[in-house]
Amino acid sequence: MTQPVKVYLDAMTRYADAMQDLGTAFGNTRALLVDADVSEDSFGMLPESREVATVYEQRTTDGLEVLRTGEDVFGELAVAFRQMRDNYRGTDQAASDRFGGGK
Repeated sequence: MTQPVKVYLDAMTRYADAMQDLGTAFGNTRALLVDADVSEDSFGMLPESREVATVYEQRTTDGLEVLRTGEDVFGELAVAFRQMRDNYRGTDQAASDRFGGGK
């Protein structure tokens, strides 16, 4: 005998909202870093400073890409959970209508 499946639509909505908030936070953090406008000259004129600037630029580029990916992933998770919630809700409504519970 199969066990009944319990789906908590409100929890799915809260999870989707949390994922959307995380995606937005990733995007906001990325925007702050882009707006920081740290240039090569920010590290001074010594040759060692130029090396630091090169490393900083590479790490910043990598970090910005991670933030963009995080923004995309969490945004997509939010969409997926909302779609899943809506699909469960629609299935429940269709079953209820079919068996006379929706009237």
